[in-house]
Amino acid sequence: MMRRFAWWLGGILLAAVVLAAVAVFAAPYAPTLKDFAQTFYPAIRYTLSGQNPYTASYGTAVQIIPPAFFNPAWFLLILLPFGLLPFPEAQVLWGLFLIVATQAAVWQLRAWGVTGVWTPLLLLLPWSLITFLYGQPTAVILLGALVAIIQVEQRPKTNRSGLILLLAFLLLGIKPQLGVWITAPLLLQMMWQRDRRLWLVGIGGMIIVGGTLWWTFPYLPDLIDTVQQIAPHWRSTLERELVLWQGPMWLATAVRLFVVGVMVWWAYRARRLTFSWWAAWLTAILILTPYTRAYDGILMIPLLAQMIRFYRWYFAAFVGLLTLYMFTPNGELGSAAASLTAWVLFILANGVVGKQNTAAAPTQ
Repeated sequence: MMRRFAWWLGGILLAAVVLAAVAVFAAPYAPTLKDFAQTFYPAIRYTLSGQNPYTASYGTAVQIIPPAFFNPAWFLLILLPFGLLPFPEAQVLWGLFLIVATQAAVWQLRAWGVTGVWTPLLLLLPWSLITFLYGQPTAVILLGALVAIIQVEQRPKTNRSGLILLLAFLLLGIKPQLGVWITAPLLLQMMWQRDRRLWLVGIGGMIIVGGTLWWTFPYLPDLIDTVQQIAPHWRSTLERELVLWQGPMWLATAVRLFVVGVMVWWAYRARRLTFSWWAAWLTAILILTPYTRAYDGILMIPLLAQMIRFYRWYFAAFVGLLTLYMFTPNGELGSAAASLTAWVLFILANGVVGKQNTAAAPTQ
């Protein structure tokens, strides 16, 4: 036991030394991670200095509305180690942290039947790279989503699993506009199965979220008002796409209802929420949410990974259609058009709206 502990301690110390060396030597050459520099690093520095990050001034940015910190308070715990370091070194380590989190999420895709030496290349998808370059924590949300899904679908209903689920749900809460869409069906499934882990998740969640609301409640009205000002300028949603193409606004609601309807039909037809269903749902969230940006497209990794592994012709069609779209005047990688195209092709590949595809990916 002592020998194993010594090995673990030695490994941790060696990793710390290597990371410190990488941070020091890479800091002068690292590109600025825009959102980490403008928002996340200042937020944790304000917190460490005794100021409130929700009311602090974040200065001027190259955008219509100055940045502000909107994430829940428990996100500051993740940022804490980076706030103890000077900015150049903190930025390098934050970028490495996001890469590791994404790779850990890709590792979870083994449950989806996605394996092979090519899987690390998923980090080179444009939506992964955009996430790294902005320093956005959406990769952490993807990791939390996949861990939570696997815990609910595969793991024994133990207290240890309940604690892991609680942690995963907190990671999902870092971006509520995305996390709530993932948490809701997971909780409904746990309720349907009378999962006893709900008690641990519910009580722990109420304590943590309640404590956060107690601290931030006086500032919530101002935060909501700021979000409403920012959203029309930053979002990459169906509404923005329709504005660019001068389409009718009611079409956004119609598309969302269609997406939800298809997902409900798929769940009813399969009699359970399969892993393929979850991959499609994570992409559907980018269509349903009222606020998203290009870096949130990293949630498409499970779906795109399955397409690469099992439906290569559909993936080739996705690449071709997206390439053609990028040559249009309004083409953007972060557009809702990308997630909608990927979702539709995946639905067709799985035979959800027609005859079941006999070459479908493993469902469990």
